[in-house]
Amino acid sequence: MTRSWTTVSGCLAAVLMLLAATAAPTPAAAAELRCAWPQEVGADALNIALPDTNAHYWVTPFRVHPDREITVTGVFPDARYASLTVYNGLRGTFTRDGVFSSRTDYQIAPDPGSVNPWQQRARPGGSYTLHLRHAVAPGEVNTIPIAPGRARDGALGFLVYRIYLPAVPSAPVRLPTLTEIDGGVPHTLPTCRPTALPPAPRGTVLGPPRDAADLAFARGNGSDELFPNPDSGYLSAWIRPPRGNDVVVIRGRAASSPDAAHPVPWPAPTDDMRYWSLCTNLRRPYYPVVANDLPDGTVDPGCRHDDVTALDADGYYTYVLGTEAQRAAIQAVPGVTFVPFSLKEPRARHLVVLRNMLPVDSFPYSVLDAPPNGRARPAAAAMGDYYPRGAVCALAVLTASGPAGCDLPD
Repeated sequence: MTRSWTTVSGCLAAVLMLLAATAAPTPAAAAELRCAWPQEVGADALNIALPDTNAHYWVTPFRVHPDREITVTGVFPDARYASLTVYNGLRGTFTRDGVFSSRTDYQIAPDPGSVNPWQQRARPGGSYTLHLRHAVAPGEVNTIPIAPGRARDGALGFLVYRIYLPAVPSAPVRLPTLTEIDGGVPHTLPTCRPTALPPAPRGTVLGPPRDAADLAFARGNGSDELFPNPDSGYLSAWIRPPRGNDVVVIRGRAASSPDAAHPVPWPAPTDDMRYWSLCTNLRRPYYPVVANDLPDGTVDPGCRHDDVTALDADGYYTYVLGTEAQRAAIQAVPGVTFVPFSLKEPRARHLVVLRNMLPVDSFPYSVLDAPPNGRARPAAAAMGDYYPRGAVCALAVLTASGPAGCDLPD
């Protein structure tokens, strides 16, 4: 459903080998899964694969066997979004016997006596149970395929748990419990200790063509990206930080999304999509999101999501990408939102990403409506006013005349 930038399989294989270390094959099937959730991915954890700084991602690798099932028991988190997705090793999500390998929060049935707060108004914390198995059929509640049909014995799979915008960002997340069942014998997995990432191999990390025009936002068709979220679509553009006292201005119409800090029933009649954000990222190593360590001890993340993005009276956002030294002047301009370039790599070409998550069927202007052909003009035609248009602008012009003085393209 979702494709974006291409990452070369050498980089991807290196990361997968790291994650698969906790699922090394052994003669005894029951010994293969050693622990649950060995790796958290994110700006403050394993910063790879273009993570959104407002999200948390946990990954569990497993081996596929004909008599293996996995039971997932958890609670509905207090967050904007959550999902559980099974991936077929390097090949991404899949469908088996008409059943897709992912469940989004509002699609998960609660346990008896509990309530799903994305299905009806309720406090989060209700419980659910999901079953990963080979035998699946459309209409079965909370059952998703553990592997595609004809998967070989011992094949590698991955389960990814995502949470976006927890209501209390500093609160610990209660991860789902995983129980593997081999030949009818259950074994509940302990939670893993985090695993470190090895040095990035040289020459194995690639993104969109380096000669792509700056500020030409397009939806890519890469098939080697790491664990793409099937609920999300992405526009990306290369941007090299301008020299002197120039900045980059990006403007577009904003989609409506929930402004509640807690789960709300979905879909909502007043919302175009569940979540959107714009992020600055680097190419090496493994596509990290920008995260600048500031002198006061805080970290300035490279993402700005819908709730913290300023909108004008017509519902348009204006992002201004600049340096930390330019921050105060940029933030003094009414109606703009500052997004940082990297302090560590100030001259590196950045990959800027607009993320749209879970658009409703009645909204035809999301990133997922743009053709995945790596071209800017078709994306702009599909998204209309919601397409991000950018230009390099002198900071003095921006502060004197606002975004209107920056010659943004129509």
